[in-house]
Amino acid sequence: MSENRLLVADYVLQDLQAAVKMREPRALELAYALALALPDAEGTTALRAATSAVQDATPFEISSDVREMLEYAIEKYVALTRGDLERADLGNVNVLAFERRAKDERLLIVNNLARVSQPIKFQNYAGKQGWDILNRVEFTFPPRAQLEMYEFLWLMID
Repeated sequence: MSENRLLVADYVLQDLQAAVKMREPRALELAYALALALPDAEGTTALRAATSAVQDATPFEISSDVREMLEYAIEKYVALTRGDLERADLGNVNVLAFERRAKDERLLIVNNLARVSQPIKFQNYAGKQGWDILNRVEFTFPPRAQLEMYEFLWLMID
């Protein structure tokens, strides 16, 4: 198993890299969000390499609203920068999901790496209360959801 397969299949990563190279706005936003939320740890090297150029070279191509929203969350939530990483299975190989935990924070980071909408199953989270830290709204995890192309969610689990 290659290092990046610990988190995502090679073809999915290659498709995301191609979209970033083509400067697709939503793919750039997703790559920027991943660059901020992925720890520098074993199993994340390939994904970090794919996203680090975006963080350094293209923040001006990402809307200021999205950039400010992400940077605010990074400053506020310790788990995003110093939390442990554990993969979460949402039943779709095109969706990279992982938990970040630190102190009393437990965050679920969900990323649709595909250029098309993808279904996910919140089977281990269904019925639990949560907080969308980017949009600042409370919610109850549904059993299933649909993510738009390159959509990402940063969710606090109560």
